[in-house]
Amino acid sequence: MPLRTGMWGDIAAALGPATNANLSAASAGNDLYECYMWALVLEAARREGATIRLIARSGGPATNFWFRTSPSSIFSTTHDYCHAEIHFTGCPMLESHIGIYVSGKSKVNHECDVAIIYKDEANTCRAESVNPRSSKVLLAIECKYYLSSSLGVNLGRSYLGLINDIYTNGRFFVSTQNTGSVDRLFSRHNKEYEIGMSPMAPDLEIRLRGSFEKIFRNFKTQ
Repeated sequence: MPLRTGMWGDIAAALGPATNANLSAASAGNDLYECYMWALVLEAARREGATIRLIARSGGPATNFWFRTSPSSIFSTTHDYCHAEIHFTGCPMLESHIGIYVSGKSKVNHECDVAIIYKDEANTCRAESVNPRSSKVLLAIECKYYLSSSLGVNLGRSYLGLINDIYTNGRFFVSTQNTGSVDRLFSRHNKEYEIGMSPMAPDLEIRLRGSFEKIFRNFKTQ
């Protein structure tokens, strides 16, 4: 099964009732990879008992789902960017976004390829045209889609600096490539990562989804 087709299969399953999307199996691999991670997060939430709704920026159901293909602010009106609403009974509502900026402890804005944030924070940000505070991000994923090139250790070091500014719990680094050096770097620093991750690696997919499920399990008990 081609990697791109495999990713789109998971994305299409996550879209469910949405009748159309601005992406397809022929879209750029890096865009699909972020959406694939977004879909895996939603699957983990469902397995932990969440109700998922696909929402347009207007607040209504998203029948034509518009994914971000370049980073932008959560309040951007360039397109009717959509997101998924995640609801666990008795818990604050969450939203799952792709490619939004969050504000770090240093007040510097950083891109999160996939971000789960509190809905009340998202509502405030859309109303006041500000980026979400990183302290209100439950889960974030940095996605790297490489097929013909390899990860360099400098990229890993850059990521370590990033998560120090946007807190460290619930932060994941995920990539299609595995060179070994980045593995060792993240392992030494006790960071969450999955290298060599794709639909072609079902064991890694299950393991990563389990890590996401643990985040949601702990969220429900707070």
